[in-house]
Amino acid sequence: MLKGLRDKSLQKVLEATISARQAHPRAIQLKSLGVLLDARQSVDVMSIMRLADQLGVKASEVDVLGLKEHKDVAKEQTSNNTNYFDEKMISSSGGFKSDVVANFVNKPFDVLISLYSESQKGLDLVAASSKAKFKVGYTTVDHRINDLVIGAEPNNSGIYINELKKYLKILDII
Repeated sequence: MLKGLRDKSLQKVLEATISARQAHPRAIQLKSLGVLLDARQSVDVMSIMRLADQLGVKASEVDVLGLKEHKDVAKEQTSNNTNYFDEKMISSSGGFKSDVVANFVNKPFDVLISLYSESQKGLDLVAASSKAKFKVGYTTVDHRINDLVIGAEPNNSGIYINELKKYLKILDII
């Protein structure tokens, strides 16, 4: 019952956050990159760093934030570029209880890539709340969160990366 109330409350916060967002009016040059992912799925952080390199972003300018189960977050080793959070680090009013999440959300990335293919309240709220200038995600996630949605299959990262690079070039971001 409490989970249902919490989900409903987070959905209201998500809707308000999405409707309050304004598009970034200026041209964007990709120098900093944020990556949001579902770390409960198998994820290769090194492939994310290779993607950043292909996009011309220095490794020091890439931040990765992953959603994990509560028991896994405590024992997960974080690095200066990669951090993890769990659903309990988000209050039912949509606030972020963790400095890691709050810092990620408030960092003005040039581009935020949401590498998760199924909508989940925590990930959606972090993506929608992010101060990133340009947001990219899958079509299977609420399309109002992102400025660019890519319709590649989630298990085919090669097509996703190629499409991402193609559209970022067309939009003169890279």
